[in-house]
Amino acid sequence: MATSIEQLTAFVETIDKGGFKPASRSLGKHAVTISGLVANLESEVGFELFIRKPRSLELTEEGKELYDHARSVLRELDHFDAKANSLLEGEPSKITIAIDTALSGAELSQVYKQLFLRFPTLEVKILSGDPLLVRSWVLTGQADIGFSTGTFSMPHELSSARAYSFQIANISSLDLELAGKQLNMHQVRRLRQVSVSFLKDLGLSEGHNISNRVTYCNNINEMLELVKHCSCWAIVPCIYVPKHLRMARLTSLSWRSKIPLTGIPISFGALKHPSIPRCSFLLMKCLN
Repeated sequence: MATSIEQLTAFVETIDKGGFKPASRSLGKHAVTISGLVANLESEVGFELFIRKPRSLELTEEGKELYDHARSVLRELDHFDAKANSLLEGEPSKITIAIDTALSGAELSQVYKQLFLRFPTLEVKILSGDPLLVRSWVLTGQADIGFSTGTFSMPHELSSARAYSFQIANISSLDLELAGKQLNMHQVRRLRQVSVSFLKDLGLSEGHNISNRVTYCNNINEMLELVKHCSCWAIVPCIYVPKHLRMARLTSLSWRSKIPLTGIPISFGALKHPSIPRCSFLLMKCLN
C-alpha cells in the first residue's frame, strides 16, 4: 500500500472542514486536487471513505474508523519535523530544572510555558527540594539550572542572577488567639516559631528567626501544617496563605518592628560551562 502524506492530509482536512472546497481553501489547493487525493486514498485502502451526494459528503463507517489513525500519523509527522528541526539547529534534547519547594505561582508557570513553546520536543525533568539541594543538584550536574530563594551567595562555579521576588506573610495558629492584635517584639519572641532549616544550615538564621524557641522544617507545606495544628507561628510566602486562612486554621500575625519583612528575592543559577543547554539561557531570558 503506497499511502501518501498528502492523501492522509486531504482526507483529514476534508473531514475537519466539512467538504472538498473548504479543505482546498485551508490547504491552498484546488478542490479537484483534494477530491483526487481522497479518491487515490480510497483506491489504496480498497473501500470508500465518503459517500458522495449532490451537495454534501457523508463519512462512511470505515472512514470514521480510519480518521483517528490518519490524524495520529499526521500528528507524529509534526513531532518528527519538529524534532528534526531542533537537531538541525543544535537545540538540546532534554533539560533538568531544580526548583526550590517554596516557589510557586504565575511567574514560574510562565517560565515553563515559554520553555514548552520554544522547545516543543524538549524532554523536561523537574526536581524539587530545599535551596541547598537545588544548589547541590546544579553543582553536581544533576540539574542544568536551578531556581531558589536568594538568601545566600552562589559558589563561584555558578553563574546566577536575580529573577523575581515574592511577598511573605507572618501567620500564626488560631490557638494563640492573636487575630487583630499587634504584638511587640518581646511578645513575639515568647512564641514558638517554625522556620526553614536551610537558613540554619547556612548560618543565616539570625536575620530570619525571631523567637527564642524555633522548630526547623525543610518543607513549606509541613510548616503550614505545624502552624495549623500547633501553637506556633511562621514566616511563609504569601502564595501559600490565602487558602489556609479561608480554612480558618491560621490567622495573620503583626508586630511593631523596624525589621522590613516585605519580600524574598528568587535567584536562578547554572554552571559556568559552554555545554550548558541553550534552553537554560532561554529560561533566564524569560525572567529578564
